[in-house]
Amino acid sequence: MSIVVGVAPSHCSRAAIELGVLLARTYAQDLVLASVTSAGWPGGPGGVDGEYQRFLLAGAEASLAEARTRVPGDLAVRTVVRTASSARRGLLDVCAETAAIRLVVGSAGDEDDARGQEAAAGIELGSVSLGLLQSAELPVAIAPHGFTAAPGARLERLTAAFSGSDTSAELVLGAAAVAADSGAAFRVAAFHTRPRGLLGAAIGFRAEDAVVAEWEAVIRDRAEILRAEIAAFSRPPERVELALGAGADWPAALRAIPWGAAEVLLVGSSSLGALARISLGSHATKILRHAPVPVVMVPRRATERYADQAAEQLGE
Repeated sequence: MSIVVGVAPSHCSRAAIELGVLLARTYAQDLVLASVTSAGWPGGPGGVDGEYQRFLLAGAEASLAEARTRVPGDLAVRTVVRTASSARRGLLDVCAETAAIRLVVGSAGDEDDARGQEAAAGIELGSVSLGLLQSAELPVAIAPHGFTAAPGARLERLTAAFSGSDTSAELVLGAAAVAADSGAAFRVAAFHTRPRGLLGAAIGFRAEDAVVAEWEAVIRDRAEILRAEIAAFSRPPERVELALGAGADWPAALRAIPWGAAEVLLVGSSSLGALARISLGSHATKILRHAPVPVVMVPRRATERYADQAAEQLGE
């Protein structure tokens, strides 16, 4: 098995490599750095087509060589150059061939961390990452702009986004099993926005307060049920927490709770999406774009595998 990191032929995303290193060390997996060149059209050994293919190959090999220098010596790493009809197809093929448990990519426009640590955290989806989220059958981890991990770091806490739905509950239980296996702490988190003047103007601010309080009470009750199930695991995480993030907008809601330097946020597929693939609901999209930590998007089929891990812990 492996952790696959997608490396663009034109540049090397430090944030994606840092996240790949963190996950590979945490899950004790080999690291595979993969770069995909587009086949475009069949090219002969000579002429313009052949020269262009050789140009793309040289760019991919240069990016991989640079990426490899960023991988510490305690990890087993190898590089793969693949020619495919698209970067999405090529990366998914590499994941299948190496039995990858995670695919890691960087945020769109992350030109070797050009924004630096002073840039606003968050994730921008480009054509490649969006295509992967729509096609993947394994969890896809996306590093926000400027993400770095301390030397030798392992995942310290895994936070699972909880919406209160049954599908979301399955993800939470499976994520708790994953956290226990990796030795990380675990947290269940729910988020909501509360823009003043909208709901309150329609029903009155006291009524709005009551609606929000009722929502939080429901989430807490359901989360406590999940906490009790997690406590019954044969090997539960060492620590299980609950956090509610509320704010005037999504950036404020996500930053209303504390985040660690070596933490990831798991977000599940919309229950309205295709069975085996990721469908970004409106809330998931907003969480993804404004997350201050790396986000792991979990497609429906992977959520089912997570649930199987939870069932094993419960002896079912």
